[in-house]
Amino acid sequence: MQHDTEKYKRIFEAMSPEEVEEINRLNDDEHQRQAEAFKAGYEKGICYLCNKPFKTISKDNPCLHWLLRQCKFKKKDFPKVYDKYGYGNIAAFVRWCANQERLLGNINDLEDERSDRKVLSYTVKWKNIEWTFDCSKNDFQGHQKTSIDYPHYHFQMRIDGRQFINFNDFHVPFTDQDLFILKNSMEQGYWFKQNFGAIGSGMQDAVSVELGDILEHTSRSNNEDETTYHFSTMIDARDNPISGEEIYEIQQEAERTGKSFALVAQKRLKERANVQTVVSPADSIPDIASRTEHKRR
Repeated sequence: MQHDTEKYKRIFEAMSPEEVEEINRLNDDEHQRQAEAFKAGYEKGICYLCNKPFKTISKDNPCLHWLLRQCKFKKKDFPKVYDKYGYGNIAAFVRWCANQERLLGNINDLEDERSDRKVLSYTVKWKNIEWTFDCSKNDFQGHQKTSIDYPHYHFQMRIDGRQFINFNDFHVPFTDQDLFILKNSMEQGYWFKQNFGAIGSGMQDAVSVELGDILEHTSRSNNEDETTYHFSTMIDARDNPISGEEIYEIQQEAERTGKSFALVAQKRLKERANVQTVVSPADSIPDIASRTEHKRR
């Protein structure tokens, strides 16, 4: 089905603020209901979709929890999953799982690391598994005059760093709902916003937070594998030198309170020095797996 996003825009613009608010409320309520059901099941090792343990597999009832590979899921079973569930469903499920293990830092969806030629390019890590979603603009349009002339994406799955599903194993079709959401997000982004909710947020959302809020609400961690951000702080006190003893006191206060050195330094040296902090993604976030596109001859 072709999606005329200009038509959807006209429909949206004709709606009253109350109608828009009601639609958003219903959507938020449904998301909250599913997120709560997911978390309740996850804590017990039970899938909220099929109500069966993650370790079970029923070939006549494909389910997203197969992708966790707690059961005897094989590569040849993957088409059964994507025939039943669209990209949005699959992506949401693995992102939700990833954030149960480590919030934000297990999902590398940084836009700065995505090529301009890509519609999708990000990697999600959960325990010993990494999933990557990849879709170029050519994939999204479909490869004309070939058997793959439909909009599709590519999917990779690695277990302990070893191959399980490769990008070129499947050309996974988008559902009509996927296309509706993706096309509107790309062409009507100023009024149509698509995301996976707080439970499915990744590093792009993390780096979009205001610097002041990051400093105020983050806590120290001595385990690099658990961190979301890396802070680099520079103190310019050339007009009013600061002693090494005071720097040590700032460090001690940060360790005692669990706050970052950057936040404590900014508060204690506010009127005496210029404290600048650069926040970047932690080095421990997963790399986005790359896919080489094959050009037609």
